[in-house]
Order: sequence, then C-alpha cells, then structure tokens
Amino acid sequence: MTEQNIDFHLREALAHLETALNLSVRTVLENDSAKKEIGLKWESFLGEFISQVREKGKKSRINLLGWITFPRIR
Repeated sequence: MTEQNIDFHLREALAHLETALNLSVRTVLENDSAKKEIGLKWESFLGEFISQVREKGKKSRINLLGWITFPRIR
C-alpha cells in the first residue's frame, strides 16, 4: 500500500514537472527576455528540493541521495 502511494505521488510530481517544463520552454520561446526569470524559478525549486532531501536525511539519519545510482539516470 505504501509503495503504491509513493509511486502515485512520484507520477503526479513528474506530470507536474513536465507541465512546468513545457510552460517554461514555451514562455522562453515566445519571449527570450524571460529566460533569466524562468531560470531563477527553476533554481529556486531545485534548491528547495535538494534542501528538503538533505534536511529529511539529517533528521532520519538516512542518506536519501545514496539510494540513487546516478550513472543509471539518463
């Protein structure tokens, strides 16, 4: 049950990220001067995500990033 719940939320997160990526690309293609603003939004998001992963890892004493084999990511 928990594993299915995790899968559901990861699929939802991926769908939302795909939408945000598509909107980001479309916005920059329509207005090149928006590149910096869009970049800052992604920088903020990714920074917050990594910060949350690190914080959860410290609190739980689990290296969450250690679960991921980065060479497998394509």
